[in-house]
Amino acid sequence: MTDLRRTSLTSFAGSMRDPDPRGQRAAAQQLYDQHGIVVIFPNDVERLDAMWIEAIGKRLYGRKGGRK
Repeated sequence: MTDLRRTSLTSFAGSMRDPDPRGQRAAAQQLYDQHGIVVIFPNDVERLDAMWIEAIGKRLYGRKGGRK
């Protein structure tokens, strides 16, 4: 009989967890501190501000997943 508690994937079990929501904020803070890159999460701004940010992104980079 095979031991079902241990598989070839057991060593990866620790990394197979849901991401920590605080991690994205910490990563954004690190980008800002080290490179001056500002990351704005949609839930952090009001709807009108989100629309302005989206418009700026489209003007600079084109539509998401498309060309300019």
